[in-house]
Amino acid sequence: MANEKFDASAFLSSLFHYARDFNYNHIIFDANRYKISVNLVRKSSTYGNAEMFYVSADPKAFAPVISRINSAIEIAELEGSQQATIKTPLLAREDQVFQFRLKEFGNGKYNLDLSI
Repeated sequence: MANEKFDASAFLSSLFHYARDFNYNHIIFDANRYKISVNLVRKSSTYGNAEMFYVSADPKAFAPVISRINSAIEIAELEGSQQATIKTPLLAREDQVFQFRLKEFGNGKYNLDLSI
C-alpha cells in the first residue's frame, strides 16, 4: 500500500460511516511534510469522551482524500457557508455534512478538524 494512492470515495465513506456508528463527532487530520494522521474524537456527555487513532499515511498517497475534502471546503467557503458537504455513492445516506476548522502551526504543520 506504500506506493498506492487511497481511493477517496471508499476511504471517506468508511471513515464517515465508522465515525457515525461509534458516535465520534470530530475527525482530526494532523498533517506535516512527512505524514498525515487521522484521529477520531468523541466529545459527549452521553457516550463519554474518547480519542482513537484511525490511520496514518504518506501525504502523496493520501492526496486524493485531502483533495476531495479541500474541494468541499472551497465550495462551502464560496457559498459563504460554515458547513461543507461531501457526496459519495458508497454512503447509505449519500452525503455527509460537516463543519471545518483549519489551524496552521508553522513549519508545514496543519490541523484540520471536521466536526460531523
